[in-house]
Amino acid sequence: MAEPLVVVTGASSGIGLALAKAFAREGHALLLIARHMKPVDGLPADCTAYAEADVADYDALEHAIRGAEARFGKTACLVNNAGLADARAFQQVEPSAFAHEIDVNLKGVLNGTKAVLADMSARGSGTIFNISSVSDRKTAPVAVTYTATKYGVRAFSESLQQAEGRNGVRVINVAPGYIRTNIHAGMGITFKQYREGLGNPDFMTAEEPADILLYCWKLPPHICIRDIAITPTRTMF
Repeated sequence: MAEPLVVVTGASSGIGLALAKAFAREGHALLLIARHMKPVDGLPADCTAYAEADVADYDALEHAIRGAEARFGKTACLVNNAGLADARAFQQVEPSAFAHEIDVNLKGVLNGTKAVLADMSARGSGTIFNISSVSDRKTAPVAVTYTATKYGVRAFSESLQQAEGRNGVRVINVAPGYIRTNIHAGMGITFKQYREGLGNPDFMTAEEPADILLYCWKLPPHICIRDIAITPTRTMF
């Protein structure tokens, strides 16, 4: 028997993929969700499910989760990781672009949470990780929609903690600093250009925050690290 089901959105790359591999090493059944999700080499086929779904589409997301739960049992841990960033100045951002950013970064977190919360609350256990950003507490002159959505994710996490902590549900807001992922590709620039635009800061690997989240998960269920900021030591943002 596999360990309880862990659902990860945005699981095709970056922190999501690193987390999938970390939880797999612990023997957990997995549901990995992304818009372009493909099987991951090295993960056990008998306890790993994949779904191509947009987190902004509640019905598609819920359908994927219910299917995995029918196979592996109820969701014990949800990682709301899917996200995107538009680093342009706000004057350059089209309304359709910032609407999409809000749908993915904020509504996607609400959608994932809504799909699992009732069951977690009813049974008195469960963990929800909301992958936010240090931008949820520090503004910047660009990527303003991204910053606004991350402030929203942090507020949602804190509010949900107040509502559901008494029911045994852990809600953990995770605010990473700079991580080497493919987020720059969605901006149409190279990683070098992305890093130079940020002032050449240090970057973490995706595996480093993934290991920290796994530590938080493995704490006794009555212990919840409610908010955690993870940054490279020499990066000031």
